[in-house]
Amino acid sequence: MKRNRILLVEDNVVLAETIRELLLISGFDNVNTRPNGIGIEEVLESFEPDLILMDIKLQDENDGIMVAKKIRALKPTPIIFISSFNDKATIERAKNVNPEAFILKPFSKETLNITIEIVLNNHYTKTNSAMETENQVENDILYIRDRGWLKKINVYDIDFIKTEGSYTRIITKDKEFTLRSPIKDIISNLPVGIFIRVHKSFIINLKNIDAINSKELIIGNHTIPIGKNHYSELQTYITKINS
Repeated sequence: MKRNRILLVEDNVVLAETIRELLLISGFDNVNTRPNGIGIEEVLESFEPDLILMDIKLQDENDGIMVAKKIRALKPTPIIFISSFNDKATIERAKNVNPEAFILKPFSKETLNITIEIVLNNHYTKTNSAMETENQVENDILYIRDRGWLKKINVYDIDFIKTEGSYTRIITKDKEFTLRSPIKDIISNLPVGIFIRVHKSFIINLKNIDAINSKELIIGNHTIPIGKNHYSELQTYITKINS
């Protein structure tokens, strides 16, 4: 799905129309323009923008930075500031809002388009990844997003976790789940001292190891390599479990 709903907050009517035309040329055909931040709450709810282009100097008691702060309290929508002001005071105030980007006027169509594309990609890649793995474990249950369903897994049923490029596979005794989530987001939700990394691509459940030597270990029907930098740490954990 193309994310093309752009909210443009710009009080200069001529410039707002120019930017709108640049956006249309670039394929962003759903643009809502506003001269200020009045009624921004209603606009966010009704229009549901994918991205906000925010001029800093607005003809209103609330400038763009103040409006952006209000938006941040309501929605995680990415914000790009557009302004002809680049003095230190303005930049410091803008930084407090943590905008996804800052474009200095005047700018070209290419600068505008490339900035928007990068911001949209970065923001929604992170959002989708976070949606797949719920950052929470309750009563040893890990909730994950799988094919539109939110499924629960008892963390102790997990045999091992393997990373394959941008994908992460969770393998239990009888099931397998493939997620578009970095492995670091998953391991942060698992019990410390039970799940450890044994290879750059593998995290294993210590209690489910069936056999082990200095180069590999076996869990069920799976043989998992042990990285040379991980074997001594693995031995330490196994000793703790057996003591």
